[in-house]
Amino acid sequence: MSSQQRKFMTLLVSVLAAFTLLLSVSLAQEQGSRALTPDVPVTGTLDEDNPVEVYTLNGRANDSYALSVVAADDAAVYLHVTDATGASISASGGGDGSALTGTSSITITFTLPADGTYYVTVVSLNGVGDTAIDFELNLALQNSAAVFTPPGELLTATGLQVRLTWDSEANMDLEVRDPVGGSLYFDTPTVTSGGQFGVNANSVCANRVAENAIEQATWPAGVIPTGSYELLVYYQPLQDCPTTAPATFTIEATVDGQALPAFEGTLLPNQVFLASFVVNADGTAVSGLSGVKVDPPVAPSIQGSTPVALTLGVPVTGIITSQQPFAVYTFVGQPGDIVSVDMAATSGNLDTLLLLLDPNGNQIAANDDRDLGITSSLILNASLVLDGTYTIIATRYGQDLGGTQGAYTIALTGPITTDFSGTQTAVIPDLPNLPNGAVEVSLQWNTAADLQLLVRDPQGNAVFDDRPTIASTGATLAANGNVNCIPADGSPVSYIYWPEGRLPSAGPYEVEVQYQNQCNDTNPVQFTLNVVINGQLVLTANQQPRPGERFVTSFNIGVDGLVTAGDGGFFGTVQRPDSASLDYLAEIENAQVMTSGQTLTGSIRLNQKFQVFVFNGEAGQLVTAGMEALNGTLDPVLFLLDQNGVQVAQNDDAAGGGTTNSLISEFILPEDGQYIIIATHFGARYGVTSGDYNLTLRLN
Repeated sequence: MSSQQRKFMTLLVSVLAAFTLLLSVSLAQEQGSRALTPDVPVTGTLDEDNPVEVYTLNGRANDSYALSVVAADDAAVYLHVTDATGASISASGGGDGSALTGTSSITITFTLPADGTYYVTVVSLNGVGDTAIDFELNLALQNSAAVFTPPGELLTATGLQVRLTWDSEANMDLEVRDPVGGSLYFDTPTVTSGGQFGVNANSVCANRVAENAIEQATWPAGVIPTGSYELLVYYQPLQDCPTTAPATFTIEATVDGQALPAFEGTLLPNQVFLASFVVNADGTAVSGLSGVKVDPPVAPSIQGSTPVALTLGVPVTGIITSQQPFAVYTFVGQPGDIVSVDMAATSGNLDTLLLLLDPNGNQIAANDDRDLGITSSLILNASLVLDGTYTIIATRYGQDLGGTQGAYTIALTGPITTDFSGTQTAVIPDLPNLPNGAVEVSLQWNTAADLQLLVRDPQGNAVFDDRPTIASTGATLAANGNVNCIPADGSPVSYIYWPEGRLPSAGPYEVEVQYQNQCNDTNPVQFTLNVVINGQLVLTANQQPRPGERFVTSFNIGVDGLVTAGDGGFFGTVQRPDSASLDYLAEIENAQVMTSGQTLTGSIRLNQKFQVFVFNGEAGQLVTAGMEALNGTLDPVLFLLDQNGVQVAQNDDAAGGGTTNSLISEFILPEDGQYIIIATHFGARYGVTSGDYNLTLRLN
């Protein structure tokens, strides 16, 4: 850069610093909505009519920011940040513009010296000709020194008014949450802070209006609380005369005669709109973000937050404000761990929200209100599936868009075994949004793979994704994970339950987990299986299956209601059931010898899960063995072993489908010797079906 250019740039910076205060205040008043918010991009245009653009930033002392601008078509632009007196806080090009020649992308960093309103100016270095210059601004909060200021009192001459208006027959409902925890709406028409609610418009079919519908919340002249006010608009269709069309509305707020910029939005039925404003101690008021509420997952602005490690049983404190709506915590978990997270508001009007993410970033649990009428949050007895670092997001209702603020405590604990009244309860995994049952069988895992959960009752009826209900008993598959490779939200869950009220019939229940399909996800699968009966955790298993493998276990409900868990383990794959779990060697010496053409009858019971038979064969012979169930719930399985105990053939369900009987058909014997037939049931050692059977043998 030549000395002449450098002099020009220095002069430009000096001139900008001199008139920025007057220009910024003037423009900011005209452009009241031009407040910069971290992680919310803002676009603008420099042209002949607007050669300079100015934005405001409301910040606190010691907050650190990174501010970037990208201009289209390589246009060189200049950034300048000043305080309310016009003093320079930061400028691009080191203050003299020397680094700005030809630069269209700039990032500056700065720390605010005090609480207050700051001004950001964007100007073209080379002036604005006939071609407009489009640009985008991005503000990132690098380090927040946010503090929560408890609500105070402000003496007003005209009070505070919030008015919702819309022009349709939709049933829209306004709620205003004041800084001291009051919720003002049609069901609570007065609050302790002095607020009063007016008419509940369009709430009755016969009295609906299509034009100029109004709901209003007012605080009369006198003292009102300072702090953050949260505004909520609900679109709640009436049952007898529902409205389904989108509804557009306006919210107008006036604080002691000062009108804030109006909030405008459009809702569909059952959606919620959020907005907020802060009343300061000096009587000024500042609007916050607004928009349609989006339920978790986590808002993007959480990215880049520095996590804090939690220690089991050691509570920590924090604050949630509009400048700092999130806090991030971590802990290390293992498969089978059951953990709880308690977040309790301790000041302000904070309405907490908790989210729990697994090591892969999937949301596995969330809680807004821990109980009816209690807005603190509790993730109760979450069952962990993976080894690794878990993430807790402590935030508020509405996350970025929310308006509640305050201090809180948060604690990570193990299983919670008492309810809110102190009564002892069972330690069971929490599965939000799934129905409670007398019997609850849940399967959770960590990948996009398709795992099938199946439960077979004492009558032999099976509940799984192809048969989701048993009408006679009420057994129901209420969640089916990634069935058919359709991804679930967050970590997949399959869930089978019997309705509350009484236990289902007594007898043995068989549970199978089958790894059906990788669904193009090659990550190792880890699952947690839990069985909860009458609120008691009676069985839990954590396993890492391979594709095609089947895990089998069981539980038994006694006639006296006593519940016991059975053994569990892998039963090979669908193509190759495995006999390894059977301790058959001691039975060979006394095994019955079979000859070709012979049919024998046997029995499989809970105390006799297999029977052993032997025959003599020659190399090259074709052997056919069939096992046919005669009664009971028996699901037959056959194994053929050579004289060394090596499994050479097997069958679960005979070819052709439509039967659970087993058939080993025309297997060619590899050598002369004594062969072993094991007649058993599905699951081998781990199965529980029973009944009598016929076993036939033919040698050709």
